[in-house]
Amino acid sequence: PGLMDTPMAVDTRARASNRPRAEIAAERAAKVPLRGEQGSGWDVANAALFLASDEARFITGVALPVDGGALVR
Repeated sequence: PGLMDTPMAVDTRARASNRPRAEIAAERAAKVPLRGEQGSGWDVANAALFLASDEARFITGVALPVDGGALVR
């Protein structure tokens, strides 16, 4: 996945750099080209649920980036 807003990704970096969480989150969000926001664990989970659903029954061997457009860069 692309940049995700999780405690491990954001809070740990904020503590390590002694900077506010909001500042770290905004810095990371600015790096997501098409959305301008970080993804969440739900974004990854929803992609997995789709691939496991009947709607994806004819999809095989595909890479499904959940990255807010990071691959576009």
